Amino acid sequence: MTKIFILLLLFSNLAMSQVDSEIKYFKDKYGKTEVESGPYMLEIKKINDSVTNHIFSKTKKGQKIWSKSYLGKQPYGLWTRYDKKGNIESTRDYNFTLKYGEFIPENAIRYWELGTATQSDPNNQKIQQHIIKHFRYPEIAVENGIEGRVTVQFTIDETGKVDHLSITEGADIVLDTECFAIMNSLKQLEPYKKNGQSVLVYKTIPITFKLK
Repeated sequence: MTKIFILLLLFSNLAMSQVDSEIKYFKDKYGKTEVESGPYMLEIKKINDSVTNHIFSKTKKGQKIWSKSYLGKQPYGLWTRYDKKGNIESTRDYNFTLKYGEFIPENAIRYWELGTATQSDPNNQKIQQHIIKHFRYPEIAVENGIEGRVTVQFTIDETGKVDHLSITEGADIVLDTECFAIMNSLKQLEPYKKNGQSVLVYKTIPITFKLK
């Protein structure tokens, strides 16, 4: 009786693992063309009711190309890309709580109150360069034709630290998350001054996603 129970338990666990794991094959390394059997494999593991882990690798060698996790359709956790030797090439951090609305400290002043000319503000160039460097159009947004403009608000404190990040104008959860990830990786700017004193400033910037 005990042996039968153990066998049933093993069979049950196997069935659950089959349901919680799905494998797809592709003929290209970009995962665009799905086939019945191909040189590239995507394994989708269900971690829980909300989170799935996606691992894209070479079918024969099992060499990982990238790994990603999703909370529903929203990017989640640490995304990793690997080089040809299997070493970590780059990462993208989605370990944050997406915030909406204005979160402004009482002593913060609006950017325009500084009277600083936009063209002569070195921070504006740094922010634009940072966005360009880290900008990535989410695959799921491309596949579903999702476009939009997201407005992000943040503060720069007396030491130049970037903080109090939030979305004040959202477009789609996927685009909102991507914008938050981009700006969340921007940690330091030049501090602002008013009347010779360093001040806490908050400003907003738009990031536009437009498919060609």
